[in-house]
Amino acid sequence: MFVLRTGLQGNGKTLNTIKEVDAKAAKEGRPVYYHNIRGFDPNAEVLEAVWQEFDEPQKWHELPQNAMIVIDEPQSFFRVRAAGSAVPAYASALETMRHRGHELHCITQNPGLIDTHFRKLCNSHIHYVRGHKGKVIKRWEFERVNMEVEKKNDFSDGQATRVLLDKKYFGVYQSVAEGSEHHMKFKPPRALIVLIACVIGIGYFGYGLYERRIAPAEAAPESVAQQTAPASTQQYNGVPQGQGAAAPLSEAEYLALRVPRVPDVPSSAPIYDEITRPVTYPKLSCVYSADPYFVDRNRDRLVVGYIKGRIHGCRCNTQQGTRAVVSFESCMAYVNEGAFDPAKPDRLQNLPPDGQMIQGQPPALYADPMQPQQPTSGTRVNIVPHQKGRFLW
Repeated sequence: MFVLRTGLQGNGKTLNTIKEVDAKAAKEGRPVYYHNIRGFDPNAEVLEAVWQEFDEPQKWHELPQNAMIVIDEPQSFFRVRAAGSAVPAYASALETMRHRGHELHCITQNPGLIDTHFRKLCNSHIHYVRGHKGKVIKRWEFERVNMEVEKKNDFSDGQATRVLLDKKYFGVYQSVAEGSEHHMKFKPPRALIVLIACVIGIGYFGYGLYERRIAPAEAAPESVAQQTAPASTQQYNGVPQGQGAAAPLSEAEYLALRVPRVPDVPSSAPIYDEITRPVTYPKLSCVYSADPYFVDRNRDRLVVGYIKGRIHGCRCNTQQGTRAVVSFESCMAYVNEGAFDPAKPDRLQNLPPDGQMIQGQPPALYADPMQPQQPTSGTRVNIVPHQKGRFLW
């Protein structure tokens, strides 16, 4: 099997090739032979398979059976030949490589840089595109070599997935020369910058409109609402119940009633105690996603963790749409196992004895086990099982 991996410089093709080949080789128990990967450390802790360097890339077909082979920048060794020239052994070996169980991975910037024989016998073409130099990489996979990868970023004949740039593999090899920047910096698109500027502008002018038009209109009825306050709150205004008049509150007492017990929670002030009694409790609805692209985009709105090495994002909301702050483990437990609700009554089936039911009256769905059961009235219907030959029907 021959796999061609392409992508421009800094698009993560070498890093993702190492990651994908290492995972497959470790799973299948196969050795990996590599050539021309700059500064590669075969003993890195993140690697699971056995990696071994070899010196003659044009003799890749002579390596042991069942080997996985990775060659970086193969255009240096498998250059495009002149038309009509003899096919070299390293190219013709692709025709029978399956007999020895070899799996060859070549990493280059463009498929047009390597020998035509390689392109014709390619089993899988994987192309990496790192948009705006960010952490997310678009991985395209084709069944045959696609020569249009340098001209466009969307293809109808390929399968696209999104993968994250895994920082764990940064120290496995040397991407650029010593002293240079390891990876390109993220450059946001102009559309994103314009969108952010518009949101800030709308927020600024909207707040100004609120201050000038809406806030004064809301402040006017406040004095009227205070005059019609319910009797249960009059004790906070210095007028005890049952008396027509009392000394007004002091400035300190007045302010104390309005100081929140919990910082940043205005409703925790004592003056609101009578109107903030709980009438419900949080009922959680939790969801999760294992899509790395979605989790990366919504990381600030999710609790993030790893399950079997894969990133997951989870979130719980209450029935009012507010976020419930829970740990990643608890959130996943709510999703996978649910939670017992002690306030929800049991669903009981109060059915009469077997074979009987009350005509015109459905069975009770909910029943209080502490209350005595009242006898039911109505017409009883006996259900008689059918026996062949006993009845006319």
